[in-house]
Amino acid sequence: MKKQWIALLTGCVLVCSMLAGCGSKPQTSAPAAAGSDKGCTDEAILSQLKNDGTPEFVLDGTYYTLPLETSQLIQAGWSLETEEYDAAEVSLQPGERIYGELSKDDQEIDVAIVNAGTEPCKPAEGGTVVELEYSADKDQPNPDFFVTLNGINCAMSNAALQKALEGVDGYKLNSAGNIDINRTVDDDEIAVYKVILDDDYTAITLASDNVFEYKDYQPQEVKEQASNEKIAAYKDTTKAEMEPYAQDFNAIIEGYEENMVVGFYSEGTIWGEEVGEYKSIAGTPLASDVSLYIAEDTTGQLYCIANQILNEDGTVSTAIELEEGDQVKVWGYASQYLELQEGLKIVVVQPGIIERNGELVILDKNLKAD
Repeated sequence: MKKQWIALLTGCVLVCSMLAGCGSKPQTSAPAAAGSDKGCTDEAILSQLKNDGTPEFVLDGTYYTLPLETSQLIQAGWSLETEEYDAAEVSLQPGERIYGELSKDDQEIDVAIVNAGTEPCKPAEGGTVVELEYSADKDQPNPDFFVTLNGINCAMSNAALQKALEGVDGYKLNSAGNIDINRTVDDDEIAVYKVILDDDYTAITLASDNVFEYKDYQPQEVKEQASNEKIAAYKDTTKAEMEPYAQDFNAIIEGYEENMVVGFYSEGTIWGEEVGEYKSIAGTPLASDVSLYIAEDTTGQLYCIANQILNEDGTVSTAIELEEGDQVKVWGYASQYLELQEGLKIVVVQPGIIERNGELVILDKNLKAD
């Protein structure tokens, strides 16, 4: 039902619609028709359109623009079904998208719905439509059911559609012979309008945002399974890389001169925490004021656990709270060391996973279920 278009422009990527495809199916069967040489002539409809490049449309007499709260269409009598999942059971996390179909009587609209907020939401209640595709036969009985830019509708002939839009800023006939009207949105070139020209029907897609900036929705159980697989692989990899150095942590430090980053695994006991400005940490600490836990491996060797994580906004925060005597298992990567005044060098580990007194704590955000 959905297809993605990505067209290459000169030196950049053109992000197009993920809803519109090369052959969207019309909603009613009809013989081939040339279509009308005119678009909408209803002044009550035309007077609502701004024709300023805004992704706007008049649907069943009501004016809308994208982005659009899904709930507005639900309140207007449309019902939502989502691909693969029961729409009522879907909980979109912030930054997720899902594709679906809105239906009313014998009409259907394909939509991309996203969660642009900060809290989980239902697609039909808190979701936002950022892409929409409507298609219909050229001889449909109600051509003005869906009207958009410059009064075009799906009943128009291909020639009439091109004539109505060719003067619009950003107009272009793409390599498939269809119409794109492009805008720059957040540094992405997006086809805010896309019109598929066919002998029998017309498909019109509107977009207000780059849907590629959002992640596909997955049920929580699927995310958790993927997270568990990543955690298991992370543990296996770091433990395997550590095997040659398990009895001699100094060998990691010696290899650091070759810019070595090695997976690290240890079972041991926390001695305590050291906080301060460590100029003698070789490598690149996340911040000048660092927090380190000193730990002793079961082999009697000492190492440091970096107690800082880098947040998405570039700030640094505390990774985990550990106390003297805590029994820990640490999986992570060692690419730094702390050099003490007496010349002693201690490996510094950036932990991805810590088991603290039997409690597993995931620190690497890439391993977590969203």
